[in-house]
Amino acid sequence: MRRIYYRFPQRVDLSFAMGMPFNETLNYIAGLDNEESTKTTGKELVKVKLKIRIAIDRATFGEITKEVLRPGIITEAADLQVSVLAMALRGGGKVPIANDIFYLRITDQVSRTDIDIAKEGHGEGLDALDMKNILLGARK
Repeated sequence: MRRIYYRFPQRVDLSFAMGMPFNETLNYIAGLDNEESTKTTGKELVKVKLKIRIAIDRATFGEITKEVLRPGIITEAADLQVSVLAMALRGGGKVPIANDIFYLRITDQVSRTDIDIAKEGHGEGLDALDMKNILLGARK
């Protein structure tokens, strides 16, 4: 069964192939849910937190459960919503610097998985290439 969001953006910012089968890719991305990492940008320490949700009824996104991730439940394609919250860790506390939302469409291509990335809005903050680097594990 496909899990598609009917309002997925018509224009995608970046497309690439992940060298894993569809179910492995889906489980890998779902494993990034609620992950936090820190990185240094310039002179600041930045904390990045991910929140990942999956299309549930073509119109909304919901939590990813173990039931959804069972092999054979989702086939062909799935749409995911990834919220990325970046906060600068300064002496006085945490200061939000970016709260970006990305849409991912992962499509089964047998031995690999195609991923399309579209950013909601056009503001500053992270871009599709940053999202790709997060997915591939290249956190700088």
